[in-house]
Amino acid sequence: MQDTGEEFIRWVDVERLGREPIVFSIVASDEERANLVTRLAIVDMPTLTASGSLNRMADKSLIELTGTLEAEVTQSCVISLEPVAQKIEEKFTVCYTFDKVEANAEDADYVVSLDEKDLPELILEGRIDVVQAIVEQIALAMDPYPRAQDTENTKNASVLRDAEKAAEMREPEVHKPFANLKDLMNKK
Repeated sequence: MQDTGEEFIRWVDVERLGREPIVFSIVASDEERANLVTRLAIVDMPTLTASGSLNRMADKSLIELTGTLEAEVTQSCVISLEPVAQKIEEKFTVCYTFDKVEANAEDADYVVSLDEKDLPELILEGRIDVVQAIVEQIALAMDPYPRAQDTENTKNASVLRDAEKAAEMREPEVHKPFANLKDLMNKK
């Protein structure tokens, strides 16, 4: 179920998945969390636990991974670079398919709204990496702009505010593609 090597991977063979779900539970070791710290480009991940199941849907080509995860992550503050801790608790569902056409909806003009489920991921070689699904959920749940407490009063924050104000004050440059055409016509 797990490949050997440096990557933190947990492969689950789903090719022969029947009516009974495959249940998984993961408590990441220090080495596995260190790998995820590198993958996510964060400062630290003191804890990570996840559990869930893989179920074959009524449509035989679809497999649904449902799970919950709990993690503590530490990122750098975007202003002061001080460590900022965040606790993540997420329930998630990811669908997978064996059908390449169904998974390659990128070629079609298809927009997913917030109310709809995401398009299914393609199952390769009859296996699913449950850790990859967990890592994607952690990345989505992390604060994209973490800020340490009291950073709004620092010199760095002041410099950022001044730069933002200066950018707002500047008149937006208007692109005029035919501006030089008038001069060319007058030369003839």
